[in-house]
Amino acid sequence: MINIIVPIKDLAQAKQRLGGILNREQRAGLVLAMLEDLLWTLSSLESCTVWVVASNPQVFHVAQMCGAQIINEGKSQGYNQAVAFGFKRFTSGPVAVIPGDVPLASAEEILQLIRLNKGQHELIRIAPDREKKGTNGLFLSRVTLMEPCFGAHSFTGYQGTAKAKGINVEKISSAGLGLDIDTPADLEQLISQTHQGATHQFLQQLGQHFEPQLLKQGAA
Repeated sequence: MINIIVPIKDLAQAKQRLGGILNREQRAGLVLAMLEDLLWTLSSLESCTVWVVASNPQVFHVAQMCGAQIINEGKSQGYNQAVAFGFKRFTSGPVAVIPGDVPLASAEEILQLIRLNKGQHELIRIAPDREKKGTNGLFLSRVTLMEPCFGAHSFTGYQGTAKAKGINVEKISSAGLGLDIDTPADLEQLISQTHQGATHQFLQQLGQHFEPQLLKQGAA
């Protein structure tokens, strides 16, 4: 059994880099829609238990609707703190971390990330963001193998830590996992690719026309 942790930040602080084109309520709605798409994909996987770490009742509602387990951190302390809080739930076994803002991640990509290693050696498996700087998927063959250190340059950071500890590293390249939605440019990319699911429906209901020029203005 593989435990998959999905950490969700405080909705009030969600996706602030999209503040030029979406208000706070819209940004929160986008986070919930993306989470729903990801959780439905995760629910199709066998031999996995999905845990959503959050502190918001709206997030808990989406998690329960999609059959995920809830870890209530009480008060949002930050992304790495949320992951570490989730790790404490487990004493052994493999664990994976996937952010909630990768709605295009496919079951095939996630299975590639979390597949169990047949050998006896310990390893980490990393899926970078599309700029190959951040980390959009992390698999640890043992939950106590490494402390979470997600951030802007975590992709190289994880590799460096693993090398120093003599831990094997496997890199996963995947378009769906690679597209996390933080900026207007990310949102433009998402809109051009998604044509179904909760995120697509949310963007349609939003009633805004996200023309490239508008997105560029939001990024300014």
